[in-house]
Amino acid sequence: MPERHEKLADGLRLVLLLSGSRAGRTLNELAQEFGVGRRTIERMIAAIREVCGDLEQVPSSEAQKRWRLPPSPLARVLPLSAAEVAELDLAARRLAAEGLAERAALLRGTAEKLRAAMDAQALRRAEPDVETLLANEGIAMRPGPRVRLPEALIGTIRRAILACRLLRLRYGAARGNPREHLVEPYGLLYGQRPYLLAARCDKPDAAVWRLDRILGAEVTEQPFAPRPGFELAKLAAQSFGVWREPPVQVTLRFAPEAAREAANWLFHPTQTLEPQRDGTLLVRFTAGGLEEMAFHLATWGEAVEVLSPDALRERLAALGAALLRRHGTVAAAEA
Repeated sequence: MPERHEKLADGLRLVLLLSGSRAGRTLNELAQEFGVGRRTIERMIAAIREVCGDLEQVPSSEAQKRWRLPPSPLARVLPLSAAEVAELDLAARRLAAEGLAERAALLRGTAEKLRAAMDAQALRRAEPDVETLLANEGIAMRPGPRVRLPEALIGTIRRAILACRLLRLRYGAARGNPREHLVEPYGLLYGQRPYLLAARCDKPDAAVWRLDRILGAEVTEQPFAPRPGFELAKLAAQSFGVWREPPVQVTLRFAPEAAREAANWLFHPTQTLEPQRDGTLLVRFTAGGLEEMAFHLATWGEAVEVLSPDALRERLAALGAALLRRHGTVAAAEA
């Protein structure tokens, strides 16, 4: 390693030693730790003082003085900007607006800890800008479900995932009484609603479980070995949204007036875009979840045509017929 890099590494290591000790370090202890003389340590500490400010002397009954760096010396070297602090607050607001209070609280706690670690002068400079940014950036209201989750549910699920322990769920379906299920948890999916991706012990495939229908969750002492191929990214990539069905080949044709906008959409990670000479755009991808696809494609109106599969075209047509029956009758009666 070049000498300059060695000095940088030693300097960073010294910062960690001085900031990671509540009791502080004596100059002799540091000299022994680095295998150098006392004068070398004094020069290294002088360089750190130039960047991080003065060291704190820790009260001690020993003859030698003990030193440490004040909390978060890196806050002076790499201060947070107002935009960075404001972004954390805005992200917490977005999560709270979606009903994910537990995740919002974690993010707010992170923002508070980072503020506490900031240098006092930097914090005083940043706070007015943070308030200005928050006052001038809002969250657009979007129609959608507002979930209400049992307290600490996400934390319980995360503990089970990290420990590879079976999770006992008390789950209330749309109909019928709540039932208990013992599942292998593989991950959390966040869309319009949050879902748990998990496999029942007696089933060969994973399924999605709505978090707002989980009435209780308990991490058991029973470990499980993750099944081959049951990684969250792979399982999620097979579906459109969160619905899991056998994947099918989907081909959509967008009208010329909608082709540019459609080209900027990510319908699915496997999609390919094929501009046509007549100005239309073909979008192809492989996924399951035809019901959710039909609901999404309905928002494009006449701008999109389903070329395949037939099942998706039929579902979209059935959705349009149902809307026509409901609203066409009302319109005719009013006329």
